[in-house]
Amino acid sequence: MLWSPNTQLHLPFQNTALDYSGNARNGTINGSGVFATKPSGSRCLYFDGVGDYVTTPSFSQSGTVIIFSAWVRCKLFTEHQAFFADNGYSTTVGWLFCTRPANFDALNWQYANGASVDVHADDFFKAPYDDTWLHMAIACDYAGANCYFYRNASLFASVAMAGTPDFPSTARVKYIGSGNAVPAYPLTEGHLQQVYFGTLATMPAAGQMLANVNRLMLGMNPIW
Repeated sequence: MLWSPNTQLHLPFQNTALDYSGNARNGTINGSGVFATKPSGSRCLYFDGVGDYVTTPSFSQSGTVIIFSAWVRCKLFTEHQAFFADNGYSTTVGWLFCTRPANFDALNWQYANGASVDVHADDFFKAPYDDTWLHMAIACDYAGANCYFYRNASLFASVAMAGTPDFPSTARVKYIGSGNAVPAYPLTEGHLQQVYFGTLATMPAAGQMLANVNRLMLGMNPIW
């Protein structure tokens, strides 16, 4: 099944790391990442926090909005839980990083503006969902300078972006379950499924965005 033209990457992790976006950006599993079964019977990928991550081919994106979503199960950890990254930690414009910060229940979305790294965080995002399955989604509107966090298809928080953020368009390798291939960078210890990464020309209306986050949570093709 091919997903919408706005889908840049879709990794369901159903026994493979094949990309279902239609862009042939198949993932490469590094380390000892193994497939497991969710209580629902569907499959997922488990990362043990030691050298496990998935890489994709290098690719760029265009538009003004980035949308990332995934089913995640992880527990409080003394290190950052990295869910999605665009190369290593850098102030270079175009860098992206989605993480659960060490010893916190927040969800962070970070981007670089060429001089520094800006961090968008919501508090207590995972507080009731520690070590349980949770669907998270982030819509980062660079034109509107706002970042929206969704938890189980409900808007959880909205965080303003500092200054005039530059949309990341540089072609880079994407990392799932890690911040980079360098072992010192954060590694996830937990499960991931239905990893989605997409871009849009403009931010959808609130109702349309919420409806599509719900579709993503159900593993369905978004209709932008």
